[in-house]
Amino acid sequence: MRTAALALGIVMVAGACASSGTASTDQTVTARSAVSRTNVITTQEIRDSRAATLADLIRQLRPGWPAQATVFVNNDPDPTGMNRSPSQVSEIRFLSRSEAQAKWGSRVNEVLQIITR
Repeated sequence: MRTAALALGIVMVAGACASSGTASTDQTVTARSAVSRTNVITTQEIRDSRAATLADLIRQLRPGWPAQATVFVNNDPDPTGMNRSPSQVSEIRFLSRSEAQAKWGSRVNEVLQIITR
């Protein structure tokens, strides 16, 4: 009985060691996939983009962001904020309804916050 338990333990340990050795491509998160999951479009991403408008930039870099979100420029509501040139913007943030309401009150829903240079 002891021999069977010992053999089972060895098999379990060997299996655990073998299962941790996956291909490096399976474990590596690419810079592009890490960026796509974030709620911030960074200065570097804006610089690297060739988008002519902020709407194009957002569609290219974060296609899942809602188009109907309220637009804030810096900390003020600005329905014309999407008309700015990407060169005027240092960062764009998407805030969920709960994040936006915590910052600006219950009258807002989802927010695209454009941070200017």
